[in-house]
Amino acid sequence: MESPPQVRKILDQIHGRIPDAMLIAMRIHFGTLPASAAADREDVACSLRQLQSRARPTPAPTTAAPRAPLRLSSGSCYVPHHDEDFHFCHDVCGVVAVADGVGGCRGEGVDAAAFSEVATSEFGKPVCPYEILDRAYRRTAASGTPAASTAVVVSLAGRVLRWAYVGDSGFAVFRDGKMLRRFQPQQWYFNCPFQLCAANGVTKVGDAAVGEMAVEEGDVLVVASDGLFDNVSDSALENLVQSSMLLGFTPEEVAGIMAFRAYVASKDPTTDSPFSIASREQGQARTGGKEDDITAVVAFIESQDSGFFGY
Repeated sequence: MESPPQVRKILDQIHGRIPDAMLIAMRIHFGTLPASAAADREDVACSLRQLQSRARPTPAPTTAAPRAPLRLSSGSCYVPHHDEDFHFCHDVCGVVAVADGVGGCRGEGVDAAAFSEVATSEFGKPVCPYEILDRAYRRTAASGTPAASTAVVVSLAGRVLRWAYVGDSGFAVFRDGKMLRRFQPQQWYFNCPFQLCAANGVTKVGDAAVGEMAVEEGDVLVVASDGLFDNVSDSALENLVQSSMLLGFTPEEVAGIMAFRAYVASKDPTTDSPFSIASREQGQARTGGKEDDITAVVAFIESQDSGFFGY
């Protein structure tokens, strides 16, 4: 399958930097290729040994290190279908936002510019995701647009991650390659998410799910629209995070790989996607992915004193 132009550059960048032998070794390491694929390929066997060495857990420090403030290092990828998604990430402010226009609203639900303007209006101060969501919604309502949108805002201040979301745009946090926290979609019923509507909608900003958690250096944050979560399982996301960290990919490259995986699944009528599994649980006989806009934002959580990290 030909990759969409939004991810082709990222994939070409990866293939130009990572030897084919290493990519084959990675698939063997995660079980998507049999060990026999390394037969008579010393380069693959050598790459596999390197991966296994990198995958060994790092011993915990014997003394407690100073707990420095953390920062985000983010990258994103957007593959449009209806072209109704919007995303925003600002590492200096430590904030990521994704909005998904609902039902042909062409991205006019929560005003896209409002997210960035509210988030960057006061540099150096902690960002409140709920306040960003509320102020962006109020700005949209004042404009009188008859559109609707799901939305999620996640921020990092110090060593605490905070979030506010409405509907099925959401987030996940990974630690040591394992999913540590995942949002729970808000739905009226299957495939009908909560959505903020500028013109007297039933859902209000006060219905947003909010929360916070402590994070550590090395954690990985993924913020995305339902185009990702409907097409890529949690276990597949874990494998993607683990493999990407082992190979030292950048946040943009990880986002591109995730978006491409979701895109391929969305076009496959035979795949057993999270959306098709949920459909069958509701009594609907369905297989295959769900075609939709796909937005993936990946942020590495790192010390403010460090640069790019890898496992």
